[in-house]
Amino acid sequence: MYAKLTCVYDAGKTDKSPIVFVHGFPDSPKMFTAYFSEAERDQPWLRGRSLYTYAFPNRHDNPNFPGLAALVGGVMSREFDETMDDLSRKSPTGRLIFVAHDWGATHTWRWARGRKNPPIEKMVALSVGSSFRYDVFEHGLNAFTWLYGIWFGSAWYIPFLKKPVARSIESAAGYRSETALDLWKDAYHYWDRPSLLLTILPQALFFLFYKPEYLDFPFPVLYLRTKQDRIASTAAFERKIKSRPDCRLVIYEQFNHWFPEQHSDVILAEVRAFFG
Repeated sequence: MYAKLTCVYDAGKTDKSPIVFVHGFPDSPKMFTAYFSEAERDQPWLRGRSLYTYAFPNRHDNPNFPGLAALVGGVMSREFDETMDDLSRKSPTGRLIFVAHDWGATHTWRWARGRKNPPIEKMVALSVGSSFRYDVFEHGLNAFTWLYGIWFGSAWYIPFLKKPVARSIESAAGYRSETALDLWKDAYHYWDRPSLLLTILPQALFFLFYKPEYLDFPFPVLYLRTKQDRIASTAAFERKIKSRPDCRLVIYEQFNHWFPEQHSDVILAEVRAFFG
């Protein structure tokens, strides 16, 4: 298995759903360290719950990168689905609680959408909404910003682009890490962006390959994003969040994409209130 599920706290015999922290790109489970610290486990939202992190292959603590053939075969989606299906079956409630950022949120939404009755008690979705939609009528020219993935993935094909790609990610989105010059390694999941030109552009311009938005999710959602994350959300999804009394939408004008780690105190205040 390329990804890694880790139990960071075992609550023992409990009747509460476990919480799964799912990191995104280019992060690691360490981004959620403040969220499941020993001190935080005294807070009501964590008390009596087992806690897990799900680590996609990453340069920090799981440098087990898949090859192109495995990626083409959908190994990342398959591993996530099998792991969460198994974990939900073992949950004392039959359900899970997710705190997921970026690519992790993308997989969580995809997994939920693929199940008639998704076994999710609650979800904290950081940056990414329930549906991707490359729509020039809603996003304007931002509909084409998904083409950045071609640049991010290029270092895996053209070695001399490793440093430029890494520096561009760091400077453009405020990413900070002692190993930032190696963060191009975490961009392996953009391997398919050149081929997606055949779907992104027609979808943006002519609504080809369009999928209806996932708006009938049956679980409460706390959705937190920044201005940079607008392309990872849709107006319909955000209207849905605002219309439901069990959901909450917060948009941070002043933060960058890595706000869950860089401003964990602000985010934790929202999370605690959401769990009530």
